[in-house]
Amino acid sequence: MIKIMMPFSLVGLLAACSNATIPDVKRQFIDDGKTHPLVVVLGGSEGGNTLANSQWKPFLDGFNDIGISVAALGYYGTENTSNSAAVLSLDDIAKRIKALSADPKINQNCVAVYGFSKGAELALLLGAHFDEINHVVSIMPSHVSWNAVKTLSSRSSWTLSGNALDYIDAPLLSWKMQKGNVTGEFTPAFEAALAEATPEAIAAARIPVEKTNGPVLLVSAKHDEIWPSYKMAGYIEAGLHEASFSHPFKHIELNSGHYSFNKKVRTEVNQFLIETLVARCANKQ
Repeated sequence: MIKIMMPFSLVGLLAACSNATIPDVKRQFIDDGKTHPLVVVLGGSEGGNTLANSQWKPFLDGFNDIGISVAALGYYGTENTSNSAAVLSLDDIAKRIKALSADPKINQNCVAVYGFSKGAELALLLGAHFDEINHVVSIMPSHVSWNAVKTLSSRSSWTLSGNALDYIDAPLLSWKMQKGNVTGEFTPAFEAALAEATPEAIAAARIPVEKTNGPVLLVSAKHDEIWPSYKMAGYIEAGLHEASFSHPFKHIELNSGHYSFNKKVRTEVNQFLIETLVARCANKQ
C-alpha cells in the first residue's frame, strides 16, 4: 500500500521556522461557468502552507476530479500571516475563508474545511463557531484546544471574538515532550496533560463540535505516536451521539500511526464529500 507521508506532525517543536516564501493561499478553482463547492485544506503545526507546494498538486487535483474547488490556506508562518503559532484569530481565518467562498466560481452554500493534526483542531473549531462553514473533515483530530506549538511559554493557540480560548497545556519543555524529540513518541506528553487536567478544564477547552452546521468526518490512528487522535476522536464521536447530532458524521479508524493517511483513506474521505458536500451543493444552486 502506498502511503502519503504527510509532514503534519508536532515533531520539531523547537524549530521556529518561517515559510514566508510560500503563498498564503493556493487556489485550484474549477472554471467551467458553473458554481462548485469549496474545500479549504489546512496543514499542521509546521506552519506555512505545505499543501501549496508542487508535490501536493495531485492531492489538490483529486478534489477537482470530483467536482470540488479547493484552496490550500496557510494560517501562520507565511508572508501575510503571523510568525507565531500563538493566539491566532479564528475570526480572521474564517474571514479569509469567507472571502474565498465569495468568488463567483464557488457556491457559498457548500464550504468545507479539511485539516490535518493541528489543522484538524483548527477545522473543528471553525466548523463549531462559524455557520457558513458547513462541512468538516478532521484528520488526526483533537476534542480540545491545546496550547500553542513552538512557544516556550504557555499560551492559547486561538482567539475568538478577541478572547483567548481555554486550552489544555502540554508544555514544550516538559520531560515527556522533550523525550519525544529523541524517541519520536509525543503521545505520552499529551496523554499526561489530559490525565492531569481537571474535569472543569477539559470542559472549558472542549471543542463544541455538535454546533457544526453540517456533516463531520473524523480520521484517527489507533497507534498515533504524535497525540492520541484515536482516543480524542472517540470523545468527539461520543459527544455527537449524546447531542443527537442531526447531520451525517463518520469516524474512520486506522490501525496505524499519525502518518498513515494514504490513497485508500483519501478515496474514502472523497467519497464522503461526494455523498455530503457535492450532494448538498447539487441541491442548493
